[in-house]
Amino acid sequence: MKVFKLIVVSLLVSMLFNLIGNHGIYLKRFWTPGYWTWTLAFTVAIIIAIALIRMRLKALWVSWQKRYPDLPLFREGRVHTRSLPIAEKVWAILSTSVALMLMYLPFIFLISFVRSGSTYLFFRSYLIHYMPFIGAGCIVYVRYVITRGQVWWFTPTNALALFGHLIPEKIIPVEKTVERVVTIVNPSTLNERIVIGSLYDVLYNHARFDAKTLRKDAVRMFDVPFYFSKTRKKEVILIDGTRLEADHFVQELEARGLDKWYFRISSTCRVNMMHVRYPIMPNATQLEFRKEVFDSLRLKMTAMEIGNLLLVTEWMRKEKKLKDFLDNLNNLRHKGWDDLIPLN
Repeated sequence: MKVFKLIVVSLLVSMLFNLIGNHGIYLKRFWTPGYWTWTLAFTVAIIIAIALIRMRLKALWVSWQKRYPDLPLFREGRVHTRSLPIAEKVWAILSTSVALMLMYLPFIFLISFVRSGSTYLFFRSYLIHYMPFIGAGCIVYVRYVITRGQVWWFTPTNALALFGHLIPEKIIPVEKTVERVVTIVNPSTLNERIVIGSLYDVLYNHARFDAKTLRKDAVRMFDVPFYFSKTRKKEVILIDGTRLEADHFVQELEARGLDKWYFRISSTCRVNMMHVRYPIMPNATQLEFRKEVFDSLRLKMTAMEIGNLLLVTEWMRKEKKLKDFLDNLNNLRHKGWDDLIPLN
């Protein structure tokens, strides 16, 4: 849908632009073959320019992240430039605009060269009458993209896959989090319902994580923070950050009634909501693991990897999937949370 909208808007802008003449708007051009040739060519040029601007934004983001590692430059699938120095933003806008103009002008010169008549006169006339509009429009749109920071294909997962090796790791200071003191209930009540605010504390204190005793063929549901489901491939991430194939994990959870604890945070990833810090707002953009869970995952994962897996997609928020899950949260049972569940 976004691609279709891009094509339509680019075509309309091109149609309007090519009606502009040296002395105003020439509507009679609309019926000439030359008008539509220029219109289609300029439409393609606009689409290419838009793609290049957004690719440039990706490259700028990587550079900024390395130069300003303490600034929150990426969240909710967008590059946030508000906290950047003004000089950085001005340089980004001007350098991008100038680069586009330098790429665009040779094509205009080539068209001037192959046309009949004086190449110099045609090229000069184009620069005088059209380049002010093109230059101003380019600067305005480049500023819009860099300020808004939205790139269609720039999801958190893609960002990590493309640029993860270039980004300095930013450690989340979870050690400063103050944990609530909880009265531990008798283990005989573990198979009854426990208030969601105390569930993690009760289960964790009854049977803490132990990476040394994790098995590779069967694990506790409590030891699996993430489950991934893709075409012909199903995986889990264990509490120590290890990835394992798990073809039958969900079926085993369903048999025990535990599958509902795994909230689908994106199209491929589900999160074990027993490990999440509550309360959670229905419009939350990111979940937060409890300190012990985060620390254990850090044995084999970076803070950025964990954080990106806990981002709630925009689609999930719009469809109120998280709200529906939270509304039903206290109706879920945890019986069987410590059973050994076969992975395959």
